[in-house]
Formats: sequence, structure tokens, C-alpha cells
Amino acid sequence: MNLLIGDSHMLALENYVSNTDSLHAFSAASIVGLLNINSTTRARATILDILSKQKFDQLFIMFGKVDMEWTYPYKKNRGYIDINTFINDTVEQYIKFIDQISSNFKCIYVMGLHLPCLESDAMLHCINVFKSNVENPISALADLKTRTEQILRFNQVLKTRIDMKYQYIDINDTLIDNMSGLCDSKYIISGDHHLDRDKAGKVWYDTHLKSLFERGSKGC
Repeated sequence: MNLLIGDSHMLALENYVSNTDSLHAFSAASIVGLLNINSTTRARATILDILSKQKFDQLFIMFGKVDMEWTYPYKKNRGYIDINTFINDTVEQYIKFIDQISSNFKCIYVMGLHLPCLESDAMLHCINVFKSNVENPISALADLKTRTEQILRFNQVLKTRIDMKYQYIDINDTLIDNMSGLCDSKYIISGDHHLDRDKAGKVWYDTHLKSLFERGSKGC
């Protein structure tokens, strides 16, 4: 049995899992919250509860988009924060959480983050309508190219740091438009900071999940 956990971007996979798989998406869940038993999303508490009641062979995990697209801009709005330091610290916390639950699985696949898809004004709107930012709106956001480079940097640091411990997979080679260096427009929904769920999910399934699901823990 496979356990798939992540923030709301994990919902791209909901049509590509079987009845024996267990998918849980935690809206607005950050990596920092995974280490906080009292986090408002209750992601950590819920995940630990799931693991106490069920046995799984494989874990597919994708967190970090909230940290990169919401937490970092919010902290930067309040004062200077170095993006590389933020990425390194966040990845360190991520690995700490995965280490804490790793004994429950035979195989662990850490999934790279989806590319950002909204231009600055549209993404600012998404951030500032969120209830926690209403009283402290963010006034400026890096352009889409810069934010894309930051996500790719996060994924690269993550891939490097988990090498020899866990397996890293992503779909960036398919998502990215090589001419612009940005996410291909066919995966973008206007006004939505999530990629088109069915299209992104199909890429995940065709590129990685179909073979990994079929192979199961024998492929570890």
C-alpha cells in the first residue's frame, strides 16, 4: 500500500491512485508545521495518527510549496531574509521530519515542487486574500522568472541533500518551457496558483508513478 501526503498541490494525483492507496492533502501545510504538533493544519498530528493505524510499503511526499510561495514572501516583507539560507534551513527541517517517520516505509520518494505559474500581481492577490495575511498584506513579490529559479533551487538542494537516503523524483523537465524557462502555459489555470490538476497528475503518473506503483516495494 502507498501513502501519498503533501500540501494542496498533492491533489493533482487524486485521480491517479488506486483504492488501496491512501492520499492526504493538507491545505496550507508548511514544512515548518510538520515539526509542530500544534500546527493549525494538524498535518503532523494527522500523519502520525495515520501511521499508528495503518501499514504502508511506500511513501510519496511533497511539501514545500507553501514555504516557498507563502512563508518566504511573508518573512521577506517583514525584513531582509536570504533566499539561500531560507531554502537550506527549510530543507533541513523537511529531512528531519522525513527521518522521524522513515521507519514506517520500505521505500520513500520525495517529490520535487511544482513550478510557480502566476505572474506577480495574480500571486500577490492569492497570498493577500489568505486570512493570515489580511492585516499584513505583502506589497511586492519577485517576478515569475525569479520565483521559478527559486523553486528550481529548492528542488536541487533537496535532491542533493537526500541523496543516498531517499529517492528524489520530479517532473520539471516536462513542465518547463525551454524557450521561456517558465512553466509551460498548457499546465496553467488563470488565477490559480495550482497547476491544472489532471494534466500535472498525468505527467506524474506517466513519468514516475505508474512504474513505481506497479513495482512496489520490490523496486527499493
